[in-house]
Amino acid sequence: MISTTDAHTIESLEFQAQQLRMLNERLSYVSALFPSASTQWRGPAQQLFDAAVHSLHRDLAQTRSVIDNAEQLTSLAASQLSSRVG
Repeated sequence: MISTTDAHTIESLEFQAQQLRMLNERLSYVSALFPSASTQWRGPAQQLFDAAVHSLHRDLAQTRSVIDNAEQLTSLAASQLSSRVG
């Protein structure tokens, strides 16, 4: 029989995984709103703008990757705990 503590832990892990999925979906939406390289600016201003935009896209992609990994590991932990106590 599953203990109350184990049930609560599994529920908490599943909720955390769900929240991480939702966060990644929101970040994906935000990523689509980011501008791409500039066609309006020229010279150093364009280079700085393009570098900043590239940096934002790179950082967001890395963040999404870390969150995706955390969601997968959290789901795995919930699954493994459930199979051991269930």
